[in-house]
Amino acid sequence: MDFNATGLSVGDVVKVGEGLAPVFSAGPARWYALRVAPQREDQVEAWLKRRGVYSFHPVLMRKVRRMGKVREYARRYLPGYVFARFPGEAVAHRLVGRCGITGALTRLDGSWGVVKPSDLRALHSMRKVDAETAAERRAIRAAERRASTVRAGERALFRAGPFSGLHCEVVELVAEDGAKVRVTLFGREIATHVSSSDLVVIVKGC
Repeated sequence: MDFNATGLSVGDVVKVGEGLAPVFSAGPARWYALRVAPQREDQVEAWLKRRGVYSFHPVLMRKVRRMGKVREYARRYLPGYVFARFPGEAVAHRLVGRCGITGALTRLDGSWGVVKPSDLRALHSMRKVDAETAAERRAIRAAERRASTVRAGERALFRAGPFSGLHCEVVELVAEDGAKVRVTLFGREIATHVSSSDLVVIVKGC
């Protein structure tokens, strides 16, 4: 499984930090689903990284506006879990109780269960997929805004205001979201000033 976000692939070797007791023994690389204390996922990841263990927890990035400021936050998809790739067999007694690690998913016999890399592929790619989806949504919204922007000489439809439902021709745009238009009312063509936000462009062919 190729982890593009980190440059790691299954089978890579990560060196243990100098002066730190190893938290794994020699052997093939293994993935574990570690249980961690609430809100400690990031700290556990940093703690493991210093000991040569790559780990991640799936999150979805979201932006919210609070008090006029846009803030980005990570919404944890599986709170309380960190998925870690050890370069060997994890040494449980050197992990449990450290930095918020409380244990791991276990087998029926109580031993720590090894997770298949293929079972983690979708979870690991969540951040990348979420970022791509967010970019697509932004592109669609931008295209919609461009399509709905009225310009002089175009035909438009009143979607709000006293002329709602009527067609008009945009003569010119004026300051502060205004527009001068020609509209046929009671069989006569009249010119009037309206808010451009009340108009939507009529797509040719519709």
